[in-house]
Amino acid sequence: MHIVMITNVVAPDKLGGLERYVRELSAELVRQKHRVTVISKRTNDSQLATENFSDGVSVVRYDMPKKTDPFFALKYPLATAFGVSRSLKKIKVQSQDSVVLHGHFPLPMLTMALLGTRYLYTCHAPVYKEILDERQASYALPKVLHQIVVKSFKRVERFVMKRAVTVITLSDFVAGEVVEIGAKKYDEVRRISGGLDTEWFTPGPRTALDGPEQERGGPRIFTARRLVKRTGVESLIRSMPGVLELEPGATLEIAGDGSLKKQLEETVAELDLTNAVKFLGRISEEELLECYRSADIAVTPTRNLEGFGLATAEAMATGVVPLVTPVGANPELVSKLSPNLVTSGTEPEQLASGIVSLWRSPELASLRSRVRAAVHPEMGWPVVAEKYRRIYEASRPSL
Repeated sequence: MHIVMITNVVAPDKLGGLERYVRELSAELVRQKHRVTVISKRTNDSQLATENFSDGVSVVRYDMPKKTDPFFALKYPLATAFGVSRSLKKIKVQSQDSVVLHGHFPLPMLTMALLGTRYLYTCHAPVYKEILDERQASYALPKVLHQIVVKSFKRVERFVMKRAVTVITLSDFVAGEVVEIGAKKYDEVRRISGGLDTEWFTPGPRTALDGPEQERGGPRIFTARRLVKRTGVESLIRSMPGVLELEPGATLEIAGDGSLKKQLEETVAELDLTNAVKFLGRISEEELLECYRSADIAVTPTRNLEGFGLATAEAMATGVVPLVTPVGANPELVSKLSPNLVTSGTEPEQLASGIVSLWRSPELASLRSRVRAAVHPEMGWPVVAEKYRRIYEASRPSL
């Protein structure tokens, strides 16, 4: 098959959960002898319009208006429609190919929905709800216009999913969101768990801690999150005084970047946490693996929305005990292992209580030996890609 993934942005142009999911799924499908082309927008002028990567994935990019353009909100949907249409024309289809269209973001799929083209669609999370929060920092809009954009995205998202041959979600939580938006009935939504490279994210030797940290003891806490309001990093930082009061040797490492970075750094200074909290910024896959392996507890402190919980699954694959908030799909990943892996809420004091209780729990050692089996091999890319292949064969959403 020739699978055409249509999305907003793809890794390595951006390294969020959706972007990595599309890229890694595409690479695994290539390994399974399919052709894969990803259509996405260009995020900077240095990126090639068409690029063939060493993993066999081809990426076709289209241009978008600058966010500084005062008419950005108006130009965006038109540029997307024209960009996707032109990109599809660039794709060379071999006569023997069965071409499958697989969407991952609503707006780029709108033209195909309007034309009645057959496609399947993976809903990673309700985009219109993300716009209410996370994306305001990227391109702030007047309040009235912002509400119009949100409502428009909701209509587009519902329409695109209604017209899809098959809608897939990564969790029961997002399946519920598809029903809530009025796109499909619950039993019409297919579930395929999120995927990750469980051959890369594996348990390994723990990195030795140097100096005072090793002497003081206490949990080494790690989180890999975008630094935006939705992901709850501020609450995790504000939980640290409560953790340190009971476990003076505790430390927190934060990997990731985002619009709240400066504000969060100021919060750390304000709370006098500079010796306990460290910002790592954007880190490589090698560094990420080492951070997981060095951690005692990996926290996913989400405050709003969590379509799958990739960071939690990565931590579990490396044998690190996760702690999550009771938000979105978070509990689906961990609750079968132990109720102690879900905090009572999202506030700092609730996170602090959850961290200390888990650190002191007699089941911590046994959890370390069991967490990987909850994600491997079921969430490994070979298994996930095979499930998609079966849906492709059954649905035949093609050009």
